[in-house]
Amino acid sequence: MRLLTATDLDRVRQAVTSATRHAGLDGDRATRLTLAVNEIATNAIRHGGGSAGIVIRATDGRIEVEIEDSGPGIPPGVTATRPEPEATGGRGLWLADQLCDEMQVRTGPTGTRICLVMRIR
Repeated sequence: MRLLTATDLDRVRQAVTSATRHAGLDGDRATRLTLAVNEIATNAIRHGGGSAGIVIRATDGRIEVEIEDSGPGIPPGVTATRPEPEATGGRGLWLADQLCDEMQVRTGPTGTRICLVMRIR
């Protein structure tokens, strides 16, 4: 797992884009995954202690990007639901869930792990 901070987000987007191209994911779906990873990685860094770990895997006809932080966990009541238009935040989880084929969230008092999945068609 590679550790990243806010200064690494550009390289993370580049790495995800490169992995999606290498795996054969089409342009629109590659862009969607890259955007979702950016949202989750930004949240992990911002709310999870200033850094996060990331793993990018292409296996079994799918690309998985796992992002993990060591923060206090996602607070109760924060879900991947669409926020109200006037809300000033809270779109990251919802957006990532909408953009990817699958999103798995495991959270607790010692951190959060989110796995984003796109199937290669």
